[in-house]
Amino acid sequence: MPPKRKSSTSTLQNPSDLTLLFKHSNHTILLLVPATQPFTQILTTLLSVLQERYPDGLNPMISHPASTSTTTLSSTTTTLTDRKTPLPTSIQDIALGIPLDVYEPKNGWSELQLGLGDTPESLGLKEGGLVAFRFLADGENVAGEFEGEFEVQWPSYEEYGEGEDEDAEERTLGGGGEEQEDELWNE
Repeated sequence: MPPKRKSSTSTLQNPSDLTLLFKHSNHTILLLVPATQPFTQILTTLLSVLQERYPDGLNPMISHPASTSTTTLSSTTTTLTDRKTPLPTSIQDIALGIPLDVYEPKNGWSELQLGLGDTPESLGLKEGGLVAFRFLADGENVAGEFEGEFEVQWPSYEEYGEGEDEDAEERTLGGGGEEQEDELWNE
């Protein structure tokens, strides 16, 4: 009887590999990349993933309408699909940015001026690092002559119906249970 073959085709992760989170509007693309892989190769992988997963383009930033809005669901859906951001055809049309403050990415992004040999390691990116991306407009170059903003949307408690209760955020973040602990100690 012949020896059994391994049924798994996956390979073990290299300890120097990094998972980077590429963000644009409400999309997050996770890529596992070697820390020493040049960004030209990473951008090629990112573009191929985007073309495979979102062939019609990416959703734009969603601005929540005011509570007095008369927009219907069907018209909103039509509007969003009509305004998809088309994907570029080349990696030269993609700009990357890193957070100004890694602990508070909502504070903004700094556009990267990538060279040919730049790697995640050479830029100091760590495991789980955030990288925003945007597509360059016609006439805009990577050097940032007409530098645009990185559109990154973060989930909020209002989206999930938890914004009405003032204590919801505190309880969700691990706090808010002190009253129950105090009652147990007083018994």
